[in-house]
Amino acid sequence: MRTARLLILLLTVSMSTYVLFTTSASGSINSVTAADGVALFENNCSMCHGKDGTGRPNWKAKGQPDLTSANWQKSHSDAQISETIKNGKGRYMPSF
Repeated sequence: MRTARLLILLLTVSMSTYVLFTTSASGSINSVTAADGVALFENNCSMCHGKDGTGRPNWKAKGQPDLTSANWQKSHSDAQISETIKNGKGRYMPSF
């Protein structure tokens, strides 16, 4: 259940970020699907966060949290997560 909630949240944030950067010159927003969000996560995030959001051992040693943890999810708002994705965090997480 927590993993499903996290994936929905990550897909939503990914799609929102995608929409922000795919607005056409006329100002209209291009169509975005859940598949686009999955592809964005797989291409940009899963290499460190894993396909399920639990993280990879080598990154956990550098402080990466388990994004599926109920405690982690409760302590971070959607806005905070979006801000981190947009601007990056620290030395190891680039902006997307």
